[in-house]
Amino acid sequence: MTDRPHENRYDELKALIDDESNKEHECRKYLQYIPHYLFRETVVSYEYRETEYRGHSGDSDYVISGKVKDESGFECVRAYIWELKAPQCYIFEKDTKNRLRPTKDLIQAENQLLHYYEEQKGSDQFRDEFKVTHPDNVCFGGIIIGCNRTLVKGDYNEKKKERLFQRTKTIRDKHFYRNSGIRLVTWDTILCQFRPPIRGETRSDIAEQEIPMPKIPPGADIDNH
Repeated sequence: MTDRPHENRYDELKALIDDESNKEHECRKYLQYIPHYLFRETVVSYEYRETEYRGHSGDSDYVISGKVKDESGFECVRAYIWELKAPQCYIFEKDTKNRLRPTKDLIQAENQLLHYYEEQKGSDQFRDEFKVTHPDNVCFGGIIIGCNRTLVKGDYNEKKKERLFQRTKTIRDKHFYRNSGIRLVTWDTILCQFRPPIRGETRSDIAEQEIPMPKIPPGADIDNH
């Protein structure tokens, strides 16, 4: 039987990404259908999820926690903090003819994520709500921003845009994101999680290609909104 709900979500999210107006809030709801993607480890069970989590320094866009298992079999509950920007937001923009800089939207997202992470890691209330026992298990999730058409803003040809984007992203990964465990993700990457299977391919094949799909225990429901 064809997984019609998954295909419908793919078409719906694609339409939001292709739209010219800001669709951050509309896109955000699709994350509830792919909670596994927001973790780095294999998820045993999901604990809690909240959008616009209120803190002293502002509201975290998306926070999710779950019991995870690492390669040694060790289990613990970890919470991942994510900051979201619309697929219509550019990621990098022209600085010089051979160099890009992060856009205002990306800088804002990075700054918000850093402050929310630091605050929530030290909050007993946060750890209690998300069932996290140790501050070290409050983790950076990352930033979801932009899409394939908004990777670079500037008067470059397409080939040069691609080259400059790859170079700039590699530098930021090497000196910033990788060391902190921050993931920079586009909405097109999120869209891939809903891609309808092609001929001869199953939904499990897609999940295996992109990220392992954990089994959610019967009755588990993280959509509390």
